[in-house]
Amino acid sequence: MPFLLKRGGQNVPLEVQRWQYFLLKNSIAQTGMLDAQFGAKTEEATKIFQVQHSLTITGELDTATLAVAQGMGYTVRPDNFYADKGTASFPPRPTNLQSPTNADRNGGLGCFRFKQLPLDHRADPDEVVTMGSCDGSIPDWRATNIIDLTIPQKIFASGFSGVIRCHKFVAPHLLLLFRKWEELDLLHLIRRYDGSYVPRYKRGQSPSAAGHGPKRSVQVDSLSNHAFGSAFDINEPDNSFGGQPALCPRRGCTRELVESANVLGFYWGGHFTGGSKDGMHFEFAQFD
Repeated sequence: MPFLLKRGGQNVPLEVQRWQYFLLKNSIAQTGMLDAQFGAKTEEATKIFQVQHSLTITGELDTATLAVAQGMGYTVRPDNFYADKGTASFPPRPTNLQSPTNADRNGGLGCFRFKQLPLDHRADPDEVVTMGSCDGSIPDWRATNIIDLTIPQKIFASGFSGVIRCHKFVAPHLLLLFRKWEELDLLHLIRRYDGSYVPRYKRGQSPSAAGHGPKRSVQVDSLSNHAFGSAFDINEPDNSFGGQPALCPRRGCTRELVESANVLGFYWGGHFTGGSKDGMHFEFAQFD
């Protein structure tokens, strides 16, 4: 049996996200946000879809509505689809990919000098100020290497403007990644976007409240990959840093995105070890 959805029903959150994404993709703005809740807005948007296609107006994703949507490209999953995906062991950690070392990212993306202001002068508690390249050949490392990349796919995530600020060498890999997620019909899983290039230390690893003078990135392991413009975060409210990443099929789960990302050289923060698990986090790692 396929997943059927209705207001007040025993709905599967990720399937509600899928249906909301489909409605938005078909220009039914009354859907509102990808919140995984089949509420009044989703019910109204479903009714609009049913009117548009001369269906009985129920406000539910029923079998007749599902059949029409499937004919328009909507992906229909059997109701046991998540049976093998609901544990913390899904997806398996890749055997041929790992989080990049500091030497990897400096070699692939370029070493830069940076400093950190006193805590009272930082917009983010872990913020750093990027300066020039380590060899002095580039006066402004950020201006030379960080670009605004337009993503052509339809993404309705809160906080997403259609542009990702990232390193110019990572940009073509990001284009391939979002194209692959579109091909696999996985874009409904992205319900919030929380940024890419953010010059900062890893969370909680700033040396002191006093800040410090110039350092070289090649000598500092504790910089975040966001400082290099090689990582991005999605679905942060459902995947807090240090906590267990959301399980499938709960709202905001990113796990279905991981295996295709691994193939294209992106490592998932949910596979970090110890207390640093980061289910919102994807970072480019294939510098060879």
